[in-house]
Amino acid sequence: MSDTRRKILEAAKRAFSKHGYDGVSMEDIAREAGVKKALIYYYFPSKDQLFEEVWREALEELESYLFSTTNSENSYFAKIKKFLKAYVDFVLSKSVVNEIIEKEKATIRSEGEKWLNLKKRYESFVKKVAELIEEGKKKDYIHQELDSRAAAELIINSLGDVPKDEKLLRNIQEMILRGLLKRFETVEGG
Repeated sequence: MSDTRRKILEAAKRAFSKHGYDGVSMEDIAREAGVKKALIYYYFPSKDQLFEEVWREALEELESYLFSTTNSENSYFAKIKKFLKAYVDFVLSKSVVNEIIEKEKATIRSEGEKWLNLKKRYESFVKKVAELIEEGKKKDYIHQELDSRAAAELIINSLGDVPKDEKLLRNIQEMILRGLLKRFETVEGG
């Protein structure tokens, strides 16, 4: 990827994270990137295409951050604990990327055809989190009666969209663990 294209994408990330899709113009992004607006159109024919690239990258970064820490774990308990810790760490350290996702996910999920590809990408992420919950149910760590999709939505929405307060986020992380796991006394020792 060219340095200029990357510079534009990074400027767009910052702009979209601060003001959301509707609050940003291509002129704003050009100013943020320190380039002429025409140069943005050379790389991205429309604001929609630029936003799609930013959103896709944001989700890929989030997903990679969360699941790269769990792939090597054999113990489900360690896996879910690392996953939730990584989510809190991501929210605290990757605020620009997290803000893009949080500001726009409701729009992307509700607006029909315009953002269909982005909606599918987001739904794929939610499904991957639900699969992690299903794995815990199969291994008898997680309450069988819990709906995996609902648990995934709860995790994503309760960790992604709260004030960036580490103590608060760690408390939410612990509450999620207590709610998911059958035997929390194991968690406290681990």
